Amino acid sequence: MNLTDPTAFELDIAEVLQREQIDYALYGGLLLAAYGQARETKDADLAVVGLDAEATSSLLARDLRVHTNVAFDRRVFGGLKISRITMIEGDELNTLDLVEPKNTQFARRALERAPASTLRDRDIRVLAPEDFIIFKVLSGRELDLDDASSVIRALGTQLDMKSIEQEIARLAESEISHPVHERWQRAQSVW
Repeated sequence: MNLTDPTAFELDIAEVLQREQIDYALYGGLLLAAYGQARETKDADLAVVGLDAEATSSLLARDLRVHTNVAFDRRVFGGLKISRITMIEGDELNTLDLVEPKNTQFARRALERAPASTLRDRDIRVLAPEDFIIFKVLSGRELDLDDASSVIRALGTQLDMKSIEQEIARLAESEISHPVHERWQRAQSVW
């Protein structure tokens, strides 16, 4: 396993999850490079639903033959729950973030819509651009709003803005403690 190459790292993890029939979709910096303005990324980010970090950590340790450590499990950040697994091989390390919206119904819909794709001639599933934007809106970081805006600028009229608006409206009702609607307005201000 190559922990220093973020693409190879993410592909190896995705292969294990596919083999185990665990639902996931590529998310994060690697997908941002496909949909919007690329920025440097070193880790792996996967969209998931209800995935236990300890069980996933053990599975990856066994199949990839690396040492793993769960830094935190389903910790809430904004409208997302994130689990972080650190993987270590020799003197190299990298991290995997398992990203799940707090709203389980939306998380399931997003994974159901995730199209199959290829990366470096390997099969992988990716979040649809509309769901990628919504995940970024659900985050609590300003950088993620910049990412969402980047995708809106890059894809423009190719995006199904109506479906984004519908999901945002549903999420705004369920995410009372997270300013979903306000963050969506800020993300699309570039439109």
